Amino acid sequence: MAHTAKTDRLLGMLDGGEHATFMNPAVKAPEKENVPPVFVKSDIGTQYVNIPFLLINEQLGSIMERFNCCTCEKCVAAVTAEALRNIPQTIVRIKRQSDVDAVNRAASDMRSEAIRIITKSVMSVKAMPKH
Repeated sequence: MAHTAKTDRLLGMLDGGEHATFMNPAVKAPEKENVPPVFVKSDIGTQYVNIPFLLINEQLGSIMERFNCCTCEKCVAAVTAEALRNIPQTIVRIKRQSDVDAVNRAASDMRSEAIRIITKSVMSVKAMPKH
């Protein structure tokens, strides 16, 4: 398969290589002030929050659309599974309102890395779909 000028930049972005600085602005994480909290505590007691799963749910649809990837159930499941395998697992216990802020801080800290990994997963599934 022939590579275009964009291919090397995209691969560099996904692998953190020398071309990572030429990242497409549409793929960057949103500015912190534009990001809604990923979790709001309800009144049902202690909860456990899987931060990577929240970030995948937040970003997956827009990234798949941006790269014209199939959004069928099988492809979404494949991208989600691959991204969950590659994003470092962070599970936060929530019991008080101050814990909710910790969840949102953790999500904010992980967002850029999660977007990079989700994008890489989308490209991988797009290249070899399961259907």
